[in-house]
Amino acid sequence: MTHAPVLKVENLQTRFKSVQRGKFVHAVDDVSIELYPGEIVGLVGESGCGKSTLGRTIVGLEKASSGRVLLDGVDLSGLSGAALRDSRRALQYVFQDPYSSLNDRQTVGEAIDEALVIAGTRSPEERDRRTKELLDQVGLASAVRDRHTRELSGGQRQRVAIARSLAVNPRVLICDEPVSALDLSIRAQVMNLFLRLQKDLGVACLFIAHDLALVRQAASRVYVMYLGKIVEHGPSQELYDHPGHPYSQMLLASAPEVDPRVEKLRKGPLMIGEVPSPTNPPSGCRFRTRCPLAVDDCAKAIPPSHGLSPGHSAACIFARDLHRGKRSALLQPEASVA
Repeated sequence: MTHAPVLKVENLQTRFKSVQRGKFVHAVDDVSIELYPGEIVGLVGESGCGKSTLGRTIVGLEKASSGRVLLDGVDLSGLSGAALRDSRRALQYVFQDPYSSLNDRQTVGEAIDEALVIAGTRSPEERDRRTKELLDQVGLASAVRDRHTRELSGGQRQRVAIARSLAVNPRVLICDEPVSALDLSIRAQVMNLFLRLQKDLGVACLFIAHDLALVRQAASRVYVMYLGKIVEHGPSQELYDHPGHPYSQMLLASAPEVDPRVEKLRKGPLMIGEVPSPTNPPSGCRFRTRCPLAVDDCAKAIPPSHGLSPGHSAACIFARDLHRGKRSALLQPEASVA
């Protein structure tokens, strides 16, 4: 890509004090990502790997311990006053649970109007026009405007949440599993709506999810996160077809099959053990304690990121072999694990 990224995260770290005295939870550890105008980028990994914390740190809901978040090349940590408010409007967050992200005491109109007021739209007439426009964009009739958010279904609530996030004309949306809390019957509807709006408005989006099929459908590029670190990233099709990290391969192989006959023949779960504690992560490669390919060298140092193809890299000493398919057999269910 020749143009500059609209959002750039450099060596970001987010730590929290642990219940153990003197210990810290390393939720996000030295993460760097880029997001270009108008694109959707996926962020995938197991629950507890730090995906949501990364998203919340980017928009300022969590405080970074170190590193930088740059919006159009401007470091957000150095902003204050009006400049900081402008940056926060440019970065919006769509939360996973529409039942907790909206105020039950507000009507739909009040929820959207509040966002417009904060954005600086002072004219009641202009706010009224914009509210109607936003409701129409997300496929909700103007009649819902006077209903309380608690009266809406989950899908309707998430549409209101999307409308509210778009009210301030953001440059970037951080979407934290925006359809995972919805019934299966309406996930596709909300997802299709989101993809249409993203394309029409040209807003860049970091799409956080554990549903790999959903990310493959939506994202042009994907970052894979494990225990606070990015272990692989690359173009979506390339990464899904030729993953270069054992964790990525295991995530893909563990995804449920659509065909129940194929799913029934699955030999067993490929993911070994539990995610280690982020308070005391393993030395070297953090995935080594669950990896069937792990050797002594994996414990000695954090593996460097190896380039595999244009825009595709993975942080594993076996990355090039895995990318070429030479070691994939070791990651199959029937393989013995020492």
